[in-house]
Amino acid sequence: MKKGEAATDEFKAAAVDAVDDLLGGGEITRHQAFALVAQNVAVHPHTVRNWWRAAHPELLLTTEDRAALVALEAKVAALTRLNERLSALGRRAMS
Repeated sequence: MKKGEAATDEFKAAAVDAVDDLLGGGEITRHQAFALVAQNVAVHPHTVRNWWRAAHPELLLTTEDRAALVALEAKVAALTRLNERLSALGRRAMS
């Protein structure tokens, strides 16, 4: 990409996908993935990082949001276990 040239959404998405692919292996850090992709698409690593963050808004949660999410996930897990137990009891009652 040429300096000063605006990246298209498709270009950004391709860079983000490349970072995700690199991170999927679990063998390199985010910083390393951003740097590697940036080098290959001729932009600054912080630019790739910004595109990646924009594509992953779940990483922008506040501390309060994260705490609320943990609480909700615990409730879902408890209700899932209860549902499984009730379903098992229902199957036994029908037998």
